[in-house]
Amino acid sequence: MYGNRLARGGWLAAAIVSSLVSAPALAQDTERQKSIYDMPPVAESHIAAKYQATLEKPPNVEWFLGAELGFLAVASHIVQLGNQGTRFDYRDDGGQDVLFPFFRLSTELKFKGRHAIVFLYQPLKLTGETVLYEDTTFDEVVFPAGTPLNSTYSFPFWRISYLYDFLRRSGDEVSIGFSLQIRNSTITFTSADGRLRADRRNIGPVPALKFRGRWAFDSGVWWGTEIDGIYAPISGVNGSSNEITGALLDASLRVGYDFNDRVAVFFNARYLGGGAVGTASDPDPGSDGYTKNWLNFITFSIGVEFRALRR
Repeated sequence: MYGNRLARGGWLAAAIVSSLVSAPALAQDTERQKSIYDMPPVAESHIAAKYQATLEKPPNVEWFLGAELGFLAVASHIVQLGNQGTRFDYRDDGGQDVLFPFFRLSTELKFKGRHAIVFLYQPLKLTGETVLYEDTTFDEVVFPAGTPLNSTYSFPFWRISYLYDFLRRSGDEVSIGFSLQIRNSTITFTSADGRLRADRRNIGPVPALKFRGRWAFDSGVWWGTEIDGIYAPISGVNGSSNEITGALLDASLRVGYDFNDRVAVFFNARYLGGGAVGTASDPDPGSDGYTKNWLNFITFSIGVEFRALRR
């Protein structure tokens, strides 16, 4: 009997010791479960919110407004007016070796998170003053050496684009589409006394392919690129009825930050280049219609994007 009591006592002591040992672990598990249940829902975190928006139905319509402001530098720019005209270097000989103000405005409508229509206005006007060191001919007008020369190169354009976004991730984008640009060019050379003047004007459509990408980090920082371009060595494709070879490339790389779901700012580096060479079929009086104009511009700007509507 004494042995039975001893055995029962041993079992009781073992149970007590086991409960004392396991109590802290049970309490820790309880606290862990409590802390898990007390945590805010995962959807409230920045990362989850980003991908939660991916699963939700995209808004029917979004409206964005954008603007850039900065400066433009001429890497190279040449023009020749007339087959017998002088190949004129705007940068080295025409006073375009300085910085010019640069800005552009845009508005965008996005539908169902996939389809986007973008309208862009880009003013562009470069002026220069120089003194010619040699006889220079534009079309049939000869400017003698030593002539003080004022030049204006104006090439503002309007561009409308369509894009289709292949991604559904919020904040990210891989879009492909096309653009139609309306060129509105004016080239003038005038002697300082106003006695000599040569000019060219041209308006016409320029179709182009378009790509836009954007990739966001969880911190709100993002980077992106946007490219419009075409090379058309045949008439019709480049928006001209004449045998003129034309090219356009507007390519940018930007880094930005989203302050919230409505306002973003960014820094943008851009290459803007292109030109044309060929002979027009209906030249102006005093011109044989031949034009050669190639330009390479670099711009640096800061920009802001504002989402004005989301429904």
